[in-house]
Amino acid sequence: MTYEDLINECQLLRQRLDDYRISNNESEVIQANLNSLINNQETSIWSIDRDYRYVIFNDFFKTEYLSAFGIELKKGLHVLDILTPELAAFWKEKYDRALNGEQFSFEFTHQIKEQTCTFKVSLNPVVSNNKISGVSALSVDVTDQKQIESILKESNSNMSAIMENTLESIWAINTSYEILYTNSVFQREFFQGFGVELKKGINLLKSLPEPIQPLWKSRYDRALSGERFSFVDEIDVGARVYYVEVSMNPILDKDEVVGASFFANDISERIIAEKALQDSESRLKKLNLTKDKFFSIIAHDLRSPFNSIIGLSELLSERIKNKNYSDIEQIANIIKNSSIQTNNLLSNLLEWSRSQSNGIEFKPEYFNLNPFIKNEVEAITSLANQKSITLTNHTPNTLVFADKYMLSTCLRNLLSNAIKFTNTEGSVRIESKQLANNQISICVEDNGIGILESDIEKLFVIDQNLTTYGTSDEKGSGLGLILCKEFVDKHNGTIKVESKIDKGSKFTIILPGAII
Repeated sequence: MTYEDLINECQLLRQRLDDYRISNNESEVIQANLNSLINNQETSIWSIDRDYRYVIFNDFFKTEYLSAFGIELKKGLHVLDILTPELAAFWKEKYDRALNGEQFSFEFTHQIKEQTCTFKVSLNPVVSNNKISGVSALSVDVTDQKQIESILKESNSNMSAIMENTLESIWAINTSYEILYTNSVFQREFFQGFGVELKKGINLLKSLPEPIQPLWKSRYDRALSGERFSFVDEIDVGARVYYVEVSMNPILDKDEVVGASFFANDISERIIAEKALQDSESRLKKLNLTKDKFFSIIAHDLRSPFNSIIGLSELLSERIKNKNYSDIEQIANIIKNSSIQTNNLLSNLLEWSRSQSNGIEFKPEYFNLNPFIKNEVEAITSLANQKSITLTNHTPNTLVFADKYMLSTCLRNLLSNAIKFTNTEGSVRIESKQLANNQISICVEDNGIGILESDIEKLFVIDQNLTTYGTSDEKGSGLGLILCKEFVDKHNGTIKVESKIDKGSKFTIILPGAII
């Protein structure tokens, strides 16, 4: 119910009360309805007669009046006598206008407990039997509303200055993509980017280069359909990459979209800082994993073979001392094999620690792959002979561009792993092929015990403690394959694995741009 409706309803009830034709019972019902109607409003409502005496007032007005003036209202109380002369003169002039038939509203300001309050007052003549019998009044506290209006007025006066002095690009369009507003920042950035001077009324969509018009049309249409959203654009200008956060909002008029406004902010520094932080966290995590792996190898993988070598050496020394030569050759061979494995582990450990501290410099050079791989195969032949494993090399004469040291480390680890996981009298094959786009592949394939499919993805991850014993109980740390992956990555290459249980495994290194 509006204030006007409320006043009209009160007047109708008053008129019925003044009508001599109603009965006392009906009068009591109407009076009860009137009291209920006005007392359920959180608005000051009152009525006076032609002698300026209170006839009706609601509880809300009674409470507010007591708080403002310290006077408790009663019916019949003279409105003007309880006011100061200045206020009495003010209100008499207003009441007299209403008693003369005028219906009007005005604002009244009054100091209440150190606070200046503003009220909107509506006065209406009360007509009974075609005569004005009094005045009905309704008052609403609009103090907060006035303060908001004042703030808005001040904000609006500063808005243009703020939008012109901000570092953000600000613009607005209507439903036909025509410019309603652009600040100087957006005008300058748009001209620098696309060479177009923007003015009010220009079609902003058509001012964009044709290749990006569909993208921005879809964005503008989303905002013009009533959607509020934001996104980050990555803009590569060659010299550097910019990141711009754009907020898009519909402009509404009576729940109807009449346009859209946009705010764009350069957040390059923030994005770059976030990426740097993520990279730092990633490096820190990797360093912690590296440290844990390093200590694990030292504590277990190195300690165990050395204890074995020391124990067997003591046994060998005792046998020689007692001139018991029955199995000293077997003991010596075990010591030899254990020493070789431990030496390989130490080599990997040292190379890995150097790679983690960037102590290994990437130095690619041109060389013939055939003799290079032939030397690697010869170096591992003695290890293969111990298990009667056949090594075959199928590498053509190919001039490649790679880091010899890193590639040698990769091949040594792949070949030793193939021998480790191949049964006695098995076979290991190494082969290289020229691929398209100057790429070369180097494959090491065995017919050994194979790898579980679920374990393949763990082979090159440092935080996966995947340790598998060879066919002769050879134990490794898993460090060799991790080192292979890092060195292949240095070449911007890839390493992949194909394997089937009891059928064997195939490790393939692909080096891009290696062939000339």
